Amino acid sequence: MTELWYGRGTRTADEVQREIDNFWAELDASDELRKELADAGVDPSAVPAPDRPGAIRVSVRGAGIDPTAVALIVAFAPAANEILVSLWKQVLLPRIRSRYGRDAIQDERAPEP
Repeated sequence: MTELWYGRGTRTADEVQREIDNFWAELDASDELRKELADAGVDPSAVPAPDRPGAIRVSVRGAGIDPTAVALIVAFAPAANEILVSLWKQVLLPRIRSRYGRDAIQDERAPEP
């Protein structure tokens, strides 16, 4: 399973997960979303509907008052890993940042041991 680490921004892990879940729920009914994926070079049929729940999972590591000590972890199911990472980086992450601001999720960072 591939994990990408980000500095936590203004959105919680639950809020980011909800955005992902809403995206999956809207995908089949929205020509606009399918076009957005196609424009990003992501084939929506590569992740069949039954595999979508749980395909991208968001969690938090670390704790404390200092927000830089908290990491937002985005994990991808191994079955469609490359496609899911592309979907995250090219479609979902930009959508979340567009909706909530650039600081909704901080920049990607190296994983901690």
